[in-house]
Amino acid sequence: MRRLRHIVVCILCAVGALLPVQFFGLTAAQAVTFTNLTLINGWTAGPFSTGSPSVAIIGGIVHFRGAIATSGTNPEPFVLPASFRPSTNVYVPVDMCNATNGRLDIAPSGDVTVQQQNGDPFSNAQCFTSLDGVTFAVSASGFTALTPQNGWTGGPFSTSAPAVSDINGIVHFEGAIATSGMNPVAFTLPPALAPAADTYVKVDLCNATNGRLFIHTDGTVTVEQKIGDPFSNAQCFTSLDGVSFAP
Repeated sequence: MRRLRHIVVCILCAVGALLPVQFFGLTAAQAVTFTNLTLINGWTAGPFSTGSPSVAIIGGIVHFRGAIATSGTNPEPFVLPASFRPSTNVYVPVDMCNATNGRLDIAPSGDVTVQQQNGDPFSNAQCFTSLDGVTFAVSASGFTALTPQNGWTGGPFSTSAPAVSDINGIVHFEGAIATSGMNPVAFTLPPALAPAADTYVKVDLCNATNGRLFIHTDGTVTVEQKIGDPFSNAQCFTSLDGVSFAP
């Protein structure tokens, strides 16, 4: 009987080795290949022991990693390869020297420009511009259009219309909005995408100033500027590109 049990166990192990990992309720790790970015105009890679700048597409979302710096004054550090370029203008927030705010301005041509927050010196970008955590959707394919309300409109400065998608359990936004009014409630998420708890996520406002979305459990979304800043920063431009959260 002992020998028979040993044989049965060996057979089960052999069968298990042939079955996909998902059979056991697990998810196999997906290999992701990052493409190194070629820096131009005097920009250099990996300041402060960070990684080299690179980019990958995962589920239709472009992901950056690494960091850059420069001793020059040209704000264009690289051009995205063709397969990573957005269909419209994209503005995404980035972290700069001393945790100051900045952003990447990404054009459909692939040209990328680094911008420091309005009023701050360009030395913040020169010293350190992090790409880690920066994301954006390549196109609106698979996204659901959002309906702006209370006077908000979509697509300022040649950006895309506001839209949202659930990709592998993470809600991703794209596009941008603006308003001439004072009501901060910009739109309402579809019920299936509303968070289980109140959620706050960082967004880029006009002139690379800091702001956030307050996403309520009923799906309503409020735009908030940094305390002490004028609401005109949000009115002029509120980017949704790169915004994501786990519902």
